Amino acid sequence: MKKDDEIMAEYLLKGGKMLSTTCPVCGSPLFEVKGETVCVVCREHGRESGTQTAAQDAAAVSPAPGVHSHTGTRIASGERLDGILEETLVALCERIRDEKRPEDCLTLMECIRMGIEARTYL
Repeated sequence: MKKDDEIMAEYLLKGGKMLSTTCPVCGSPLFEVKGETVCVVCREHGRESGTQTAAQDAAAVSPAPGVHSHTGTRIASGERLDGILEETLVALCERIRDEKRPEDCLTLMECIRMGIEARTYL
């Protein structure tokens, strides 16, 4: 079975967009894949109900201050993917400060590392 960070890395490399909202089931960051907001970790582990709940909750949650909501919106022509990725990385860094569980901090740090690596491909 793949680790959560490996699953998220694969989706980042495939072009998935990591969002600043998290899955209410597993706590992993949600992704936008082909216009749909999903929890890729729950999807890979076969938690179908968690995926549906995550997508519904993501639509209902308002974005954090200073973070753009990417749920159901298109990227404006002036925005670049690099800028969006940078905003997501900043949101993840801010989230680490409040995280209580060390294993979740480690997962978030790994996501940040993968996001930084993805920026080198842009």
